[in-house]
Formats: sequence, structure tokens, C-alpha cells
Amino acid sequence: MKLSRDSWRLFRLTFKLSKKFYVLALIRAIIQTIKTLVGVYSLSLIVKSLINGDINTAMYYAAAIVGIEVLVRFLEITLQTHSEIALFEILAKLKIHISSKLMSVEFKYLEDSKYLETVDKAKAAVTIFNSHQEFLTCIEEILHQFLTLCSLLTLIIIFKPIVIIVILIGTAIRFYLTGLTSKKQKILYEELGPVNRKLSYFDTAVQDERYQKDYRLYPLGNMIYNKFNKFLDETCNYLVYFYKVLGNNQIYFSLVNSIQVVIIYLILGPSSITDGLGVATYILLTASAFSVANAINVFVERFSELRRHTITLKPVLEIINMKDAINSSSGGLNCEPLESLRFKNVSFSYPNQNKLILDDISFEIKKGEKISIVGINGAGKTTIVKLISRFYEVDKGHIYWNNVDINDYEYHSYIKQISAVFQDFKLFALTISENVDVEEKDKAYIKECLYQSGLEQKIESLPNKIDSFLSKEYSKEGVDLSGGEKQKVAIARAMYQNSSIAILDEPTSALDPLSEAEIYEHFSELVKDKTTIYISHRMSSSVFCDRIIVLDKGKIIDMNSHKNLMKKKSGIYYELFTSQANYYI
Repeated sequence: MKLSRDSWRLFRLTFKLSKKFYVLALIRAIIQTIKTLVGVYSLSLIVKSLINGDINTAMYYAAAIVGIEVLVRFLEITLQTHSEIALFEILAKLKIHISSKLMSVEFKYLEDSKYLETVDKAKAAVTIFNSHQEFLTCIEEILHQFLTLCSLLTLIIIFKPIVIIVILIGTAIRFYLTGLTSKKQKILYEELGPVNRKLSYFDTAVQDERYQKDYRLYPLGNMIYNKFNKFLDETCNYLVYFYKVLGNNQIYFSLVNSIQVVIIYLILGPSSITDGLGVATYILLTASAFSVANAINVFVERFSELRRHTITLKPVLEIINMKDAINSSSGGLNCEPLESLRFKNVSFSYPNQNKLILDDISFEIKKGEKISIVGINGAGKTTIVKLISRFYEVDKGHIYWNNVDINDYEYHSYIKQISAVFQDFKLFALTISENVDVEEKDKAYIKECLYQSGLEQKIESLPNKIDSFLSKEYSKEGVDLSGGEKQKVAIARAMYQNSSIAILDEPTSALDPLSEAEIYEHFSELVKDKTTIYISHRMSSSVFCDRIIVLDKGKIIDMNSHKNLMKKKSGIYYELFTSQANYYI
């Protein structure tokens, strides 16, 4: 019988988060043990006094026992209130700790299916199985039963050690059964993981309002609903099987317990006559034996539950033990505003993939330059942005900022120099102003950036102007912006940040060509001399750029101005530009 390494890790983690909880748990365990001891000894003392004809002493014992019970009950209620508060605090701290870790893991994990499956398992452990709370409850109960056993075992050993042997045999059988259950749970949990992840996806898909239009226009609704039901049924079947295993174990436990009770009676009954123990001692030993048997029974059950919840919580430990992202590290050089950004022989492939996304590319961007990176899908355009943003580290080569490798800079000072708008940008259920700067340090400049991005007319039409909420989820007066308007808010956020380089990665994909041209015109005016990188399938951003980097299959195949590239009528850039221009002629 031993706790697994993961159980100890969970114990150390929770103890570090709240020592108060464990101190209260120990005090409660001591109080509950006293209550158990009073129950065991009280009847034998009263009976012994009555047998001796000492009614006054019997009444004294009875009064003392009632007083102790009242006091213990008062302490129990008081401690329970404080313990529940401490439990709530430690659960809140644990959730915060997990959330903080989820937001600080290396970016590469966020595009790794195994990591995403681990996250789904961890969420299920906390939100569905409530295993983090059950784990702590088990520790409390185990502590209580352990103290009870230590208090009563000595008494039984002195009078009837053979009873201990009977109890230990029963305990061994229970541990054997719980071991089988734990093995089955581990196998089931591994099988359930992929199914549960699919269930989570389709559960979201069924309820998410963003999918509802498609369900009404295309025959997708029934298919998605059927998929959801299919994976829900599979999950339920797994859980039903497991709870049947637990139910069978409870039957076996009850059978073992009943046999144990009969044997204890058979041992103590005749002994009380043959050994002259007396009625009082017989009552004391019987009560002690049953209390010990019950304590061991509960101890084994809680120990088994502890192991089960440890298995369920293992994904939480895996997440917590993952390597922190570089943005959580300290140390390094202070990053100064950009003078030059240089890629030197950079090669890169995504984790667990053999295909090179970037293959030995080199280029340099000077302060104040406007650069456009173009190429067909999969050419590696967005990957360049991810590497500049230090979401990933290069496989080969170096990226230099002011002739210093970007990994030598302290992360936060480095990232302050970069503002970016990604194609899959996110806005939050906050005000328009807070979506630009959550601290709202300069509302006048926030407003200027929003107007420059083309939202002046829209914002002026709103009752609360830039203080309007971007969702009706938390405010009845919240507004729903169009896709293009949301992109303009994201662009305003990038404008607002006082960085030395701005990156626009497909930020205008939801805009029409005229709105896109307007955005780029305003953006160029606002950033002025700031270094800017544009990535777009549309070529409108390339015309006013100083240079254009043309990517194909991870390699730079050309780099020049728009005017010079258009002279190469056999080049990819000329082909891309003219084929797009034909749509608007």
C-alpha cells in the first residue's frame, strides 16, 4: 500500500497553494478521532459503573459524555465552516494556477493534437469529474481514519491480537480489489481521451451560435447532431462500464465486511466468558474492533478513490510540468527600438513534421521600410511572423534584431517592440476601448486609432461610442460588429501599441478591395516612419511598399520593388498581381 508519485506531487502542489487547508484538516481529524474514542469508551464505562452498582458514577460519565459530544459538535460545525472556506480558496487557487500555466506554455503545444487532448482531459477532470475537490476530500478522510486506527489498534493488540489479523486479511482483500479497479480505470481513461475530445468539439459545435446560419442553409445540422450523440453515447458507455466495476467492488467490499464482523463476534464472544473479560471489556473490545474495521474500510475506500482521482488528474500534472514559454523567462538584454531585422540562413519545420516550411532564407529589413511578403498558400508567409514574434525558435540559422540574436533579449522588452494583427485575431467581451487597450491609459489616442482604422462613422452612431460593449453576453446594450469592423478594431489595437515594427498578417481578408485600400492608406499615415510588414493574398498592399519578398515553397525566389518585379513578366509576382487585377477590371 503506497501513494503513487503523482499523488505525492498533487499533495505537494496543493500544500504549497494552501497550508491553511491542511492545518484545518489535521485539527478536524483530531476532533473527529476524539468523537470516535468517546463513542467507543463511553458505553463500556457506563456499563462497568452500573454493574458495580455505582449509579452516581454512571450518571457522571453520562453527563460528561453528553458535554463532550456537545463541545465536539460545536467545534465540528465551526471548523467545517472554516474548512469549506479554505477548500474553496485552494480550489480557486488551483484553477488560477492551471489557467496561468495554460497561458504560459510554449506556443508549439497549442498546435499539437496530443497537448490539446491532454488539455481536454484536464478540463474534464476539473469540470466534469470534480477530481481536484474529491482528491482533497479524500486526504481529509484518510487523515481522520489514520488517527482513529492509531488510537484503537493498541487496545485490541493488548487484549486480542488475533482480531487484528482478521482485520488485516480483510484489508488486504480490499486493497487487491481496489488495485484491479485502478488498473481498469487507467485503461478506460486512456481509451476515453480521444472520444471525449471529439465529444467536446461537437458539443461546442452544436451550441455555438457562429455555426447556426450554416445549419439552416446546408444539411449539416443533423450530421453534427448525430456525431454529437454518437460520441456522447460512447462516453456514456465507457462511464457505465466503469461504474459497474465500482458497483461490483462495493458488493465484494460488503461481503468481506460481513464475514469480518461474524468472525470478530465469534472470537470475542467466547473469549469474554473463557478469559473472564467481563461485559464492560467485551463491549469496549467489540466497539473498538468494529471502529477499527470501519476505519480501515473507509481508509481503503478513500485511498482507492484518491488513486482514481490521481489518475484522472494526471493530465493536470502533465500541463503544470510542461516547459514554460519563453515569455515567462527573465533575464536577457533590454531590447531597443528597431534599426534592422535580419534573417540569416533560417530553416524551420513545425514540431513532429518533416516538411521544411522555411528553407535557408535570408533577408534584411531596415528601420522605416515598408515590406510586403507575398506567395501562394503554404509558402511560409505567416511562419515568418511567428518566428519574429518568438512563438517558435528556428531549427537552423539566426534572426537578428539590431545585430543581436532575438533570443538574447529579455522577452517582455522584446515583444513590446512588436505589434501584429493576425488573420485569426480575437476580440473580447469588453468595450471597444478596452479591446484596444485594456488599461485605457490614453482614451484620446485610442479614439484616434479607431477613427484612423475607418470606424469613425460606426462609433459615432453608437450611444456609448467607444465605451460600447462588443458583445451582448454581458451587456444588453452590447453591439455586434461585422467581420470587417472587427478587423478594423484589431488594426486599431496594433496602431495603438507604441512599437517599432508593425505586422499585418492577412488583416483585411474580410474587407472589400475599396475598404482594404482605405485601411492601408490610413495605416500608412498613422505608422508614418515605423517599420511595417504586410502579408496578404491581395496585392494592393504591395504597390506602396518599398520592397516585396516573394516566397515559394519555403524559399525566397525574388525580392524587389513592385515596379521592378512587374518588369519580370515570367515571374510569380507578375502572375499573381495580374491574375488578381483582372478580377477588378
